[in-house]
Amino acid sequence: MKMESTRFIVLTLMVVLAAFSRALPLVFDHTWNFTAVGALAIFAGAQFNDKRLAFIMPLAAMALADLLFLKNGFSLLVYTGFIAMVACGFLIRNKVNTMNVILASFISASVFYFITNFSFFYPVTLYPRSFEGIMASYTAALPFFRNMLFGNLVYSAVLFGGFYLLAKRFPLLAKA
Repeated sequence: MKMESTRFIVLTLMVVLAAFSRALPLVFDHTWNFTAVGALAIFAGAQFNDKRLAFIMPLAAMALADLLFLKNGFSLLVYTGFIAMVACGFLIRNKVNTMNVILASFISASVFYFITNFSFFYPVTLYPRSFEGIMASYTAALPFFRNMLFGNLVYSAVLFGGFYLLAKRFPLLAKA
């Protein structure tokens, strides 16, 4: 039981710390979507033994960061996108390696991009409800997609690599 609780505490701390990267756009210009949130969703899906916690921990940490820093309210589409990203982590759960983490980073950023930029979810005044409106939404969101993809890649390297090094140093953290 000690092994599981120690692993849980370390994973939880990593997820909570990564969630605070949601506040980066408040500190640095042009960093929207360059955060650890996508990577932490993938990381949680791949590392938490309890699948329920894999969903709950990053979403709760994200909600806390949103409340503390962004104060712009809850977006069901954004949280749905992150739920899909946790599912991408499940796909690499028992086969975490560099290539799979890179693939999960790309796929999860793409899924998030397609979910959150489908124009029919926006008010009519933002994009027309037509094929052209959908394309306009996707085109306008390309810089955000790029930032999320780079964020996923950088922070996945930090999270997965950092946890790998911790587990090497402290074998108690290795997956049960």
